[in-house]
Amino acid sequence: MNAFETHGVHHLSASSLNLYASSPALWVMERLLGRRSPGNAMMARGKAVEEGVHAGLIDPLKTPKDCAALALSAYDKEMALIPDEKRESERAQIPGYVDHALVELRQYGAPTAYQDRVEYRLDDVPVPVIGFIDWRFDQHGLIVDLKTSERLPAAISAAHARQGAIYARAHGNYGMRFAYVKPTASKKDGRAVCVYELSRSEIDQQVTALREIALRLERFLGLSCDPHELSSLLVPDYESFYWSNPTTRANGATVFGF
Repeated sequence: MNAFETHGVHHLSASSLNLYASSPALWVMERLLGRRSPGNAMMARGKAVEEGVHAGLIDPLKTPKDCAALALSAYDKEMALIPDEKRESERAQIPGYVDHALVELRQYGAPTAYQDRVEYRLDDVPVPVIGFIDWRFDQHGLIVDLKTSERLPAAISAAHARQGAIYARAHGNYGMRFAYVKPTASKKDGRAVCVYELSRSEIDQQVTALREIALRLERFLGLSCDPHELSSLLVPDYESFYWSNPTTRANGATVFGF
């Protein structure tokens, strides 16, 4: 067995590799020791907006208000058992996100796939990397991923680029776009959406990065068959936003002893 399978890791994902790169201690706590962090309002917001937008993409007659209602219902269901002080403030922003996202994404027409599973093999990495796209538009040769954000970024982040690189490689010559959406238009330039597309060189660069992260993770896992021993080699950075949830920090104190 390889080091991944020794620890019950039968596949990877861009998000998992991004987490290991940013917070190895949290990766071990969640992925090896099973002490998962709870969801939060921002995560639920993103999922809910996506659901509402998808309803509007497959039915062009559905009004933004109807799509927002579906998104709000999905959000309330997701947040039913999740305590978060931002619950109501995030909920209030959902109609704006849905409205602006629909204006942008309806230009592409109806998607040919939604939440499709993709799988890609990195060279020399013994387990596959899997992911789930947001939308595929075969008529345009595009994969489009929606990101909700309070601010529009100046560029695609490295973490998002790694995610998109896997989607793009799994679809041959398809383009990979990210649509960043905020709930209200900027007073400065009137924008509520910005769209960026990964270049072929960026895709190559990020696939290389993912491979290197995966190989280093494999070597780390090979140090011991005992996840508790592996956790004893790491130090959590509680000032990082990854550890902002009180439950996550409490789990960290239990695992790491401080």
